[in-house]
This record gives sequence, C-alpha cells and structure tokens, in this order.
Amino acid sequence: MASPKHHNNTKPLQPPSSSATSNNKKKRPLLLRRAMLHSCLCFLLGLLTGLAPPTGPTLPPAPPPTPPTPRSSGQSAPSTVNHTAALLQLKTTTRHQHQHLEEEPHHPQLLLVVTTTTGLSPERERRSAALTRTAHALRLVSPPVLWLVVEAAREAPPTATLLRRTGVVYRHLTYAHNLTSDAWEEERHHQRNVALGHIEQHRLRGVVFFAGLADVFDLRLLEQLRRIRTLGAWPVATVWEQERRVAIQGPLCSSGGAAASGWFSAPTTTSSDAGGGSRFTTRPTPSLTSDDSVHSFAFASNLLWDPARWDRFPTTEPDQSQDSIKFVQRLMMEDYSKTKPIPDYSNCSQVMVWRVETTFLLF
Repeated sequence: MASPKHHNNTKPLQPPSSSATSNNKKKRPLLLRRAMLHSCLCFLLGLLTGLAPPTGPTLPPAPPPTPPTPRSSGQSAPSTVNHTAALLQLKTTTRHQHQHLEEEPHHPQLLLVVTTTTGLSPERERRSAALTRTAHALRLVSPPVLWLVVEAAREAPPTATLLRRTGVVYRHLTYAHNLTSDAWEEERHHQRNVALGHIEQHRLRGVVFFAGLADVFDLRLLEQLRRIRTLGAWPVATVWEQERRVAIQGPLCSSGGAAASGWFSAPTTTSSDAGGGSRFTTRPTPSLTSDDSVHSFAFASNLLWDPARWDRFPTTEPDQSQDSIKFVQRLMMEDYSKTKPIPDYSNCSQVMVWRVETTFLLF
C-alpha cells in the first residue's frame, strides 16, 4: 500500500467555468458600444463644425434710413438739394458717356467703297491701270474695307481676273443691262444703283464712299470717313487737263466746324482767264444735280433702309425706291445741316480728293 507522500498531487484539467465565459461575452459588446459611441460623437462634432458660421470680423448692420423730418415752408433742405444735384450730375455724365461711345465705337466701321467702270473695250488697258491704282490705295487702309466694283457682264471676265490678284476684299457686281456707248452717264448712274441695291439687300452696315477711277484721294480721308454717323462732305478739286483749269468746291463749316453750314464753289484757271477776277460763290446746300456730285460726300448705309426717311417723300411724287442714288442726293440736300465736315480738324479747308478729267479717261 502506497504512502501518502508518493500520491499524485496533479489535478486534471477542467473546462472553463460558465462564469468566465459570460464575462468575456460581456466585454465584447461593451467595446463595440464604445467604438460606436466614439464614431457618433465624431460625426456630430464634424456636422456641428460645418453648420457653424465662419469666424471672423462681422460688419455692423446698416442703419435704417432716416425718414424725412417735417419742415415748414421757410426751412431749407440742403441734403435733399445735394442729393438731387448729384442725381442730375450722374445722369448728365452717363449721357455724355453714351454719346462718347456712339461717336467712337470700339470696332471701326466698315468702309463700302463703290467704283463704277463705264467705258468701251478700247479703254480696257486704261481702266485696268486705274483699277490697279485704286486697289493699291485701298490695301493701305486699315480693315474692314469692302470694295464694290460694278461692271457690265460683257466686260466682266478680265476685271474678275485682275481683282483676284489685288489682295483687297471685294465684290464684283455685274448686270446684263446693255446701254449705248453715248449713254455713259446713264450707265454710270445705273451702276451706282446696282451697288446701292446690293448694299440694301444684304444690309451691309458701314459708310458708303464713291471712289471713281479718275479720283486721287488722300488715305487720311478714308480713315476720317469712319467718324460719319449720318452724312459727311469734303472739298473736292477737279482738274481739267486739256483746259488747264481747276475748280474747288466743298462744305462751309459753321462755328467750331461741328457741322456744315453751306456750300462753296471756287473755279479758277491757270490760263489767260486768270485775271478775270474771283468767281467764288456760296449757296445754302450743295448742287447735287450733276453726276459728279456723289464724289464729294459719303453717308451711312442704314439710310437706305430707314423707313422714317422713306416716309418723308410725299405720296404725290413719283416712286424713287428704284433710284437709290437720287434718294441719297435728296437726303443730302434736306439734312445738310447735319452733315459732318471731313476732315473735321481742318475747318473744311483741306482738299483730300482730286478728280482728273481728261479726254481719254472719264469714269
């Protein structure tokens, strides 16, 4: 029989008690709850931070307008008077600014240069030379410029070839209407109507300027034409080579040169008739009955389709809607007081267009 000293004291392993298992299960939900609570607190803190107004200096609220205090008839109201004066000054300044913007637009106006090309086939070489000279002059003008060249369809092919080489933006207008060789003035009148009809049909907004093939003009004139808003006129010197005679005619400037007040004509000679005395004449409006009068003025193209101006013709007069150049000439005579002298800085005394009339070159 074994003694108690040699008895095995080791105890067998026992499974964990139910109390320990329950403690572990209780700790896990507690940690999960803490994490969820922490997440909710962080979310609420971020939400409140985003909804809170930004911190910074706040402007004080504007004081309410003080109502006008009643006053007797003998009291004065300097604040009201000053406020009214400030409003009137603001309106005047705004009006002047609008007028300044209208006079000097941000974008330059389009120049519509109309050139007629009447003549017979033997004069083709001279006409080509004159077209080339005009093209070289227009190339020196700042854009936008549109050159309207009008010609009979029977003579158009050589001119079309020449125009393609000029480097100028152009439109070659042709017509099939045939006229006799003796009716060159009537044909030139018809060509101008063709050009004005094209401008009116396509609503080409700009300043219309008639540049004949016999004209020599200063390039500064074309830049000054962009200032025209309704009508403009300038002195023209006509030179007759065979007669050795020069005639100058143009607008008379009013005080300050803001508008034309009349028309002068001063024919002179360089032959033996020079001692016959001065023949300087003046009239209220220019004589626009001659065919060459269109070379002394320019006009805004929107006058061609302005209904207010068309309605000024009495119904008893014959219809002039098909004769645009006569319509423009009549407007020039009726609204001559609104004509702008070109150039405006020379007091209507500077000649910038010369017309050379020779026996062989009549355009």
